[in-house]
Amino acid sequence: MTDQTIFLCDDDEGVRSSISFLLRQHGLRVATYASGPELLAMLDAATVAPRGICILDVRMEPLSGLQVHEALISRGLGARMPIVFLSGHGDIPMAVGAMARGAFNFVEKPYASDDLVQLIHRASELEIQWHGRMARHDALQQLLSSLSRQQVRLMPLVAAGELNKTIAWKMELSVRTVEEHRRKIFDRLNVHSAAELATLLAEARAAGIDILADTEPS
Repeated sequence: MTDQTIFLCDDDEGVRSSISFLLRQHGLRVATYASGPELLAMLDAATVAPRGICILDVRMEPLSGLQVHEALISRGLGARMPIVFLSGHGDIPMAVGAMARGAFNFVEKPYASDDLVQLIHRASELEIQWHGRMARHDALQQLLSSLSRQQVRLMPLVAAGELNKTIAWKMELSVRTVEEHRRKIFDRLNVHSAAELATLLAEARAAGIDILADTEPS
Protein backbone atom coordinates (compact mmCIF):
# COMPACT_ATOMS: atom_id res chain seq x y z
CA MET A 1 0.00 0.00 0.00
CA THR A 2 3.05 2.30 -0.18
CA ASP A 3 1.66 4.46 -2.98
CA GLN A 4 -2.02 4.06 -2.16
CA THR A 5 -4.32 6.34 -0.20
CA ILE A 6 -7.83 5.64 1.05
CA PHE A 7 -9.88 8.68 0.04
CA LEU A 8 -12.76 8.70 2.53
CA CYS A 9 -15.64 11.05 1.67
CA ASP A 10 -18.54 11.33 4.12
CA ASP A 11 -20.36 14.41 5.43
CA ASP A 12 -20.72 12.81 8.88
CA GLU A 13 -17.70 13.79 10.98
CA GLY A 14 -18.23 10.86 13.34
CA VAL A 15 -18.16 8.34 10.48
CA ARG A 16 -15.04 9.93 9.01
CA SER A 17 -13.31 9.82 12.38
CA SER A 18 -14.19 6.21 13.21
CA ILE A 19 -13.38 4.75 9.79
CA SER A 20 -10.13 6.68 9.38
CA PHE A 21 -9.04 5.57 12.87
CA LEU A 22 -9.88 1.94 12.06
CA LEU A 23 -8.00 1.93 8.78
CA ARG A 24 -4.97 3.72 10.17
CA GLN A 25 -4.81 1.12 12.93
CA HIS A 26 -4.22 -1.39 10.12
CA GLY A 27 -1.40 0.63 8.61
CA LEU A 28 -3.43 2.23 5.81
CA ARG A 29 -2.98 5.83 4.67
CA VAL A 30 -6.25 7.74 4.85
CA ALA A 31 -7.29 11.19 3.60
CA THR A 32 -10.75 12.43 4.67
CA TYR A 33 -13.15 14.79 2.91
CA ALA A 34 -16.40 16.28 4.21
CA SER A 35 -18.03 16.63 0.79
CA GLY A 36 -17.86 15.48 -2.80
CA PRO A 37 -16.73 18.88 -4.14
CA GLU A 38 -13.87 18.88 -1.64
CA LEU A 39 -12.67 15.47 -2.83
CA LEU A 40 -13.05 16.37 -6.52
CA ALA A 41 -11.19 19.66 -6.03
CA MET A 42 -8.24 17.76 -4.56
CA LEU A 43 -8.22 15.29 -7.46
CA ASP A 44 -8.47 18.09 -10.03
CA ALA A 45 -5.52 19.90 -8.45
CA ALA A 46 -3.30 16.81 -8.42
CA THR A 47 -0.44 16.96 -10.94
CA VAL A 48 -0.50 13.17 -11.35
CA ALA A 49 -3.45 10.81 -11.00
CA PRO A 50 -3.58 9.77 -7.33
CA ARG A 51 -3.42 6.08 -6.55
CA GLY A 52 -5.80 4.53 -4.09
CA ILE A 53 -9.37 3.68 -3.21
CA CYS A 54 -12.41 5.92 -2.76
CA ILE A 55 -14.93 5.30 0.00
CA LEU A 56 -18.08 7.31 -0.70
CA ASP A 57 -21.17 7.74 1.42
CA VAL A 58 -24.26 7.31 -0.76
CA ARG A 59 -26.20 10.19 0.84
CA MET A 60 -24.21 13.42 1.02
CA GLU A 61 -24.79 17.10 0.27
CA PRO A 62 -24.37 18.97 -2.02
CA LEU A 63 -23.31 15.98 -4.18
CA SER A 64 -24.42 12.43 -3.43
CA GLY A 65 -21.93 9.60 -3.53
CA LEU A 66 -23.50 8.48 -6.79
CA GLN A 67 -22.89 11.92 -8.33
CA VAL A 68 -19.30 11.90 -7.11
CA HIS A 69 -18.88 8.45 -8.67
CA GLU A 70 -20.14 9.76 -12.01
CA ALA A 71 -17.72 12.69 -11.74
CA LEU A 72 -14.85 10.26 -11.12
CA ILE A 73 -15.87 8.24 -14.18
CA SER A 74 -15.96 11.41 -16.31
CA ARG A 75 -12.43 12.24 -15.14
CA GLY A 76 -11.17 8.83 -16.17
CA LEU A 77 -10.59 7.75 -12.58
CA GLY A 78 -13.37 5.20 -12.44
CA ALA A 79 -11.12 2.66 -14.16
CA ARG A 80 -8.11 3.50 -12.00
CA MET A 81 -9.49 3.60 -8.46
CA PRO A 82 -11.87 1.05 -6.92
CA ILE A 83 -14.95 2.74 -5.46
CA VAL A 84 -16.55 1.47 -2.24
CA PHE A 85 -19.93 2.85 -1.17
CA LEU A 86 -21.18 3.27 2.39
CA SER A 87 -24.92 2.76 2.33
CA GLY A 88 -27.86 2.63 4.69
CA HIS A 89 -30.42 -0.13 4.29
CA GLY A 90 -32.63 1.96 1.98
CA ASP A 91 -29.64 2.85 -0.22
CA ILE A 92 -28.79 -0.71 -1.24
CA PRO A 93 -30.63 -0.63 -4.61
CA MET A 94 -28.74 2.57 -5.49
CA ALA A 95 -25.43 1.05 -4.40
CA VAL A 96 -26.09 -2.07 -6.48
CA GLY A 97 -26.82 0.19 -9.45
CA ALA A 98 -23.50 1.94 -8.87
CA MET A 99 -21.75 -1.42 -8.96
CA ALA A 100 -23.24 -1.93 -12.40
CA ARG A 101 -21.46 1.33 -13.31
CA GLY A 102 -18.15 -0.11 -12.16
CA ALA A 103 -18.07 0.43 -8.40
CA PHE A 104 -16.12 -2.24 -6.52
CA ASN A 105 -18.53 -2.94 -3.67
CA PHE A 106 -20.70 -1.42 -0.97
CA VAL A 107 -20.75 -1.62 2.80
CA GLU A 108 -24.06 -1.46 4.61
CA LYS A 109 -24.21 0.59 7.82
CA PRO A 110 -23.66 -0.41 10.54
CA TYR A 111 -20.62 -2.21 9.26
CA ALA A 112 -18.41 -4.85 10.86
CA SER A 113 -14.88 -3.50 11.28
CA ASP A 114 -13.15 -6.70 10.16
CA ASP A 115 -15.34 -6.96 7.07
CA LEU A 116 -14.58 -3.38 6.08
CA VAL A 117 -10.83 -3.84 6.50
CA GLN A 118 -10.87 -7.08 4.49
CA LEU A 119 -12.87 -5.37 1.75
CA ILE A 120 -10.38 -2.50 1.57
CA HIS A 121 -7.49 -4.96 1.31
CA ARG A 122 -9.22 -6.71 -1.61
CA ALA A 123 -9.82 -3.34 -3.26
CA SER A 124 -6.14 -2.53 -2.72
CA GLU A 125 -5.06 -5.70 -4.50
CA LEU A 126 -7.39 -4.87 -7.39
CA GLU A 127 -5.99 -1.34 -7.64
CA ILE A 128 -2.47 -2.73 -7.91
CA GLN A 129 -3.58 -4.91 -10.84
CA TRP A 130 -5.35 -1.98 -12.51
CA HIS A 131 -2.34 0.27 -12.02
CA GLY A 132 -0.03 -2.28 -13.62
CA ARG A 133 -2.31 -2.64 -16.65
CA MET A 134 -2.75 1.12 -17.05
CA ALA A 135 0.99 1.74 -16.70
CA ARG A 136 1.68 -0.82 -19.43
CA HIS A 137 -1.09 0.66 -21.58
CA ASP A 138 0.39 4.15 -21.24
CA ALA A 139 3.90 2.88 -21.98
CA LEU A 140 2.72 1.08 -25.13
CA GLN A 141 0.79 4.12 -26.30
CA GLN A 142 3.81 6.34 -25.81
CA LEU A 143 6.04 3.94 -27.75
CA LEU A 144 3.63 3.65 -30.66
CA SER A 145 3.03 7.40 -30.83
CA SER A 146 6.73 7.86 -31.68
CA LEU A 147 6.17 6.22 -35.07
CA SER A 148 4.98 7.86 -38.27
CA ARG A 149 1.71 6.79 -39.87
CA GLN A 150 3.62 5.12 -42.68
CA GLN A 151 5.64 3.11 -40.17
CA VAL A 152 2.45 2.09 -38.36
CA ARG A 153 0.87 0.90 -41.62
CA LEU A 154 4.04 -1.02 -42.40
CA MET A 155 4.24 -2.73 -38.99
CA PRO A 156 1.70 -5.53 -39.58
CA LEU A 157 3.56 -6.55 -42.72
CA VAL A 158 6.86 -6.66 -40.85
CA ALA A 159 5.23 -8.53 -37.95
CA ALA A 160 3.84 -11.08 -40.42
CA GLY A 161 7.37 -11.84 -41.62
CA GLU A 162 7.01 -10.26 -45.05
CA LEU A 163 10.25 -9.67 -46.96
CA ASN A 164 11.39 -6.09 -47.46
CA LYS A 165 10.96 -6.31 -51.23
CA THR A 166 7.40 -7.65 -50.81
CA ILE A 167 6.52 -4.83 -48.43
CA ALA A 168 8.05 -2.31 -50.79
CA TRP A 169 5.89 -3.61 -53.64
CA LYS A 170 2.69 -3.64 -51.56
CA MET A 171 3.24 -0.13 -50.17
CA GLU A 172 4.75 1.33 -53.34
CA LEU A 173 7.98 2.26 -51.59
CA SER A 174 11.61 1.63 -52.34
CA VAL A 175 13.29 -1.31 -50.64
CA ARG A 176 15.72 1.10 -49.01
CA THR A 177 12.83 3.11 -47.51
CA VAL A 178 11.28 -0.07 -46.13
CA GLU A 179 14.62 -1.10 -44.63
CA GLU A 180 14.94 2.29 -42.93
CA HIS A 181 11.37 2.12 -41.59
CA ARG A 182 11.97 -1.40 -40.27
CA ARG A 183 15.12 -0.27 -38.47
CA LYS A 184 13.34 2.69 -36.87
CA ILE A 185 10.39 0.55 -35.80
CA PHE A 186 12.64 -1.99 -34.12
CA ASP A 187 14.73 0.73 -32.44
CA ARG A 188 11.82 2.81 -31.16
CA LEU A 189 9.77 -0.14 -29.93
CA ASN A 190 12.81 -1.93 -28.54
CA VAL A 191 12.06 -5.18 -30.36
CA HIS A 192 14.54 -7.39 -32.19
CA SER A 193 12.44 -9.60 -34.43
CA ALA A 194 9.19 -9.83 -36.34
CA ALA A 195 7.89 -12.24 -33.68
CA GLU A 196 8.54 -9.74 -30.89
CA LEU A 197 6.83 -7.03 -32.92
CA ALA A 198 3.81 -9.28 -33.52
CA THR A 199 3.56 -9.91 -29.76
CA LEU A 200 3.70 -6.20 -28.99
CA LEU A 201 1.02 -5.39 -31.57
CA ALA A 202 -1.24 -8.11 -30.19
CA GLU A 203 -0.80 -6.68 -26.71
CA ALA A 204 -1.64 -3.17 -27.94
CA ARG A 205 -4.80 -4.39 -29.67
CA ALA A 206 -5.85 -6.32 -26.56
CA ALA A 207 -5.38 -3.13 -24.53
CA GLY A 208 -7.70 -1.27 -26.89
CA ILE A 209 -5.03 1.10 -28.17
CA ASP A 210 -5.89 2.90 -31.39
CA ILE A 211 -2.48 2.64 -33.00
CA LEU A 212 -3.04 5.35 -35.59
CA ALA A 213 -4.66 7.83 -33.21
CA ASP A 214 -1.56 9.63 -31.97
CA THR A 215 1.01 8.83 -34.62
CA GLU A 216 2.95 11.45 -36.52
CA PRO A 217 1.31 12.44 -39.82
CA SER A 218 4.17 11.51 -42.13
